[in-house]
Order: sequence, then structure tokens, then C-alpha cells
Amino acid sequence: MMRVPGRGPFIRIGMTSGTTGEPVLIPFTEEDYFGVFCEGAVRSVWAAGIRKEDIVHVAFGFTPFMGLAASYDSCEHLVGCLVIPGGTWSSLMRLKMIKKLGVTVLMGTPTYLLHLAKVAQDNGIDPRTLGVRIISTGGEPGAMSIPNTGVRLEKAWGSKVYDFAGTQETQYMAWTCEEGVGHINDDLLYCEVLDPETKEPVEPGQPGELVLTDLVGKTHPCLRFETGDIVNGIDPVTSCKCGRTLSIFKGFSGRTGDIIKVRGVCVSVAGIENVIRGIKECSDNYEYLAVKNGTGMDEIKVRVEPSKDIDPAQWDDVRKKVAETLQLSFMVNMDVEILPPGTLPVFELKAKRFRDLRN
Repeated sequence: MMRVPGRGPFIRIGMTSGTTGEPVLIPFTEEDYFGVFCEGAVRSVWAAGIRKEDIVHVAFGFTPFMGLAASYDSCEHLVGCLVIPGGTWSSLMRLKMIKKLGVTVLMGTPTYLLHLAKVAQDNGIDPRTLGVRIISTGGEPGAMSIPNTGVRLEKAWGSKVYDFAGTQETQYMAWTCEEGVGHINDDLLYCEVLDPETKEPVEPGQPGELVLTDLVGKTHPCLRFETGDIVNGIDPVTSCKCGRTLSIFKGFSGRTGDIIKVRGVCVSVAGIENVIRGIKECSDNYEYLAVKNGTGMDEIKVRVEPSKDIDPAQWDDVRKKVAETLQLSFMVNMDVEILPPGTLPVFELKAKRFRDLRN
């Protein structure tokens, strides 16, 4: 059972994160893992400028949920970097080892790497002095989908920021080049963008639901896999200053259940996040709720922790600024609440900031 005829035994079992329900187990033969899955990953690694001379730390605790596993293995086995594990380290220990070992490349989820920079600052360490030249993020929407997340990471670490995305069911799908442009692995995946309601293809470059077909993998082939992701579009125009000729990916705007329609306006979770991370008075801790108001109408409630250096007397000013910026961005009013720092949970893996309380 644990082998594929003509392709050998399974060498790894992956598992989805269970975002949409029961986690799914995914087997890999050596050929499908290193020759297919890691092939998609190593392109993001190489495009980020990571080379054999780099010392890489992947700030991620590995389980059967693959997360950044293929990026780790691509750096170690395909590029030849020294890769430092550290899944059980505390954030402070991680910072000490980054400095002691001379880490030049740091990988992790955007949420955790922003948190790690904050831990450094709280302990009198300037992350920009640690020598990390490249930040590579995955596991949740990063700079490719939420530009202000990339701005915050770059400012915090003083590093060049890259982003990659994919699904465990299929492949590493997209990654950013040195020009900050997202590219699709066209030869590994066939990507469709469909209208979420009619399931008909949208015009090239237009937003819709992403559907993927794995063109190469044989252990667990997926045909027209409905990812549940809403994307900003895929542009078949392949001109990029980096010289690559792959289709251009415009990033994610949310999940099919994360698009909230308020008074006829569709509001994406990623859009809200981009606004909040563009306001310097806001910390990296926030959440958004879809709720019913007293009249039964759908509303969005945004809860934000201010930066620690903001005087409590200024919190109401921050609330007004966030509310006004969101209103200008989406043309709908949102209920904004300011919470004392430390109220909301801190996420080290995938951040779960959205809750739908309408039902």
C-alpha cells in the first residue's frame, strides 16, 4: 500500500493544515517530492537570490503539515546551503542563534517573523543589525498579496522580502522575483480563475476563485482542485524586467468564505489587512469579525491593538484613523475597536484573524 508501482516507496507523508475541515494525508515518493514538489519550491529560493554560501534558518515547527518543508529541503539538498532547524526554540533563543550562527536568510510565516522582530525590539535587539539579508515568507498571504506586510517586514529587519505560495494538494504555485512581481509555475500547474458563483472562467487578469490541475505529480494527481482561494487575477502577459516568461500572479484577496458583502460591496480580508498594516500606529495584532447588527444587517467589526508606544489617551484617535482609512478604501463603514496590547492571541504558524459570527 505504501508504494507506487514503478515509482518506489513513499518517503514522506504530508498533511494539509485542515483550514477547511479534516486534514488530508498526502504521500510522496522520492521522485514526486524532490523532483516535483521541491522543484516548484527551489524556483522561489533561487529567485530570492539564495545561494550555496547562505546560512538559512526556517523559523517553523515541522509536523506532517508541510508548511515550509520543501523550501527547507530545497535550500539544503538542491542549492547546498547550510540550513539551521529550530522548531522548538523560543523566540528569544531563535534570535540569539540567528546572531551566533550568522544566519543570512530567514524563512517563516509573515505573522511570526513580524512577531519575532517585535520580540527582538522588546529585548533591546535591533533586528536590522542581525545580518539577515533575505526574508522569505510562506504559509499565509505575504508581500505578494498584502504589500504593506512586505513593507513592515522590510522596515523591521532591513532585509529584502520575498514571498511564495502553493497548496499541499498540488504544488508550489507562485513566488516573487527580484522585481517584486509574482510568477506562476506554468509548466507544473494549469491554473484557472473562475467566477465563484457561476463557476465560469473570468477574463484573463480578472479576479475569481483559483482552480489548479497538477501537470507533473503522479503520486497524488489533482485535477481541477478547487482551492477555495480568491485571487486578484493571473495575467498571461509575461513581460517582466527580471526576464522570466512565466504568467504574472496578482496575489490573493482571501478565501471564498472570507469575502464579506456589506451593502452590496465585497470586502476582502486581505484588503482589510493591507489597510491596517499601512497605519503605523497599529501593531501586528488585530482581527476582523463578520457580525449581524441589531437590525439583522451584515457588518464588519475590526479589533486592533495599538503599538505599545502609543499613549492610551491617543487610542481613540487611532480608532478614528483606522475607521476613516477603511471607509475610504472600501466605501463602507466598519465598527473599529481598540484593544489594550496583549489582548489578542499571537500566532506562530498560520494566523487566524477572521471569524464569521453571522450564524
